[in-house]
Amino acid sequence: MKISLPFRILLWAFANSAAGAAIGFAIAAFREGSLDGQVIWISILFGNVVGFTAIISAVYLFPRFVKLPTLVQLVLQTGTLLGGSVLGTAVVIRLYPLFLLHEYPTALRVIIVNGVVATIVGTLLFSYEAMRARLRESLRVLEEVRLKESELRTQAARAQLAALQARIKPHFFFNTLNTISSLVAEDPDQAEETIALLADLFRYTLKTTGTRLVPFRDEVEFVEKYLSIERARFGERLRTAFDIAPGCGEALVPGLILQPIVENAVAHGIAPRAAGGSVTVRARMNDEALEVEVTDDGPGPAPAEKLYQDGHGLANVRDRITTLYGHRGGLGVGLREGGGTKVILLMPQQPPWTANDTAPAAAEPAGA
Repeated sequence: MKISLPFRILLWAFANSAAGAAIGFAIAAFREGSLDGQVIWISILFGNVVGFTAIISAVYLFPRFVKLPTLVQLVLQTGTLLGGSVLGTAVVIRLYPLFLLHEYPTALRVIIVNGVVATIVGTLLFSYEAMRARLRESLRVLEEVRLKESELRTQAARAQLAALQARIKPHFFFNTLNTISSLVAEDPDQAEETIALLADLFRYTLKTTGTRLVPFRDEVEFVEKYLSIERARFGERLRTAFDIAPGCGEALVPGLILQPIVENAVAHGIAPRAAGGSVTVRARMNDEALEVEVTDDGPGPAPAEKLYQDGHGLANVRDRITTLYGHRGGLGVGLREGGGTKVILLMPQQPPWTANDTAPAAAEPAGA
């Protein structure tokens, strides 16, 4: 807490006066006769002479000596304290000459005592102020290091997210271009419509570049267009359904997080089967987290080591969820009731990454 200089002077004067008064009362207690108010007053003045000499020297003068050689510092500090206390004591003696100070030897002893006390107190105060200054500097450096570390960690997380997102785009667009290529000769109108859908999807991917979070409704619309492209290839073999609970559309999710899961369901649950199959996307809020479930009625999930191998869509989604949410989010793969694969994605709606978060550990895939 910052204290203004006038208030600090008042505090110092109060402390010095209290110390001087205590000494004056102690002197009076050992003297015979009644309490002499002038002795108390002069003791208060001596207390302020010693106190202000020590405080002003330690707080304002000594810090200017720190760059000088040690011996020079010692001489200057001692001289400043002795000079200030001797001068102040001489002024008090001159203004209020007591009978005990009429003799020069007595006055000299008082001056020497005040000088020694001022030197000791001033040295202690300077040591205390120097220690406080070093502590403040250490805390400042520590805070700078902590902020820098936090900034670097955040930048690394963002770079990792951007890299993971970039890995999705070529994989998806190459598959889509293959679909369009197969349609050009068979159904030019359908190919033209698919190209228009692809343009919309490309526009969305550009929109989400550099944006960590998007409304879930945009992801659903993106997946619907993606499935329209896939239906151009699979025809009636691909059946889709969406069951989105109210309030889920406003939830914020990472861009391009849903499409790789749906693509995985189409590629591994629908494409290998001559009869095709269905893909269903469900979403609901669960304790301030968006829970998304993607199911298919295909042959069931592949072994975990294949699902999460490098380059696989689910591995990419898992890495992005881990980077953004740590242990608060998750991706689970298991058996769908009645056969097929079920993928559950959990995305908290609190801020996904802050400077105070520690680097999240790798998420473990959920069991069946």
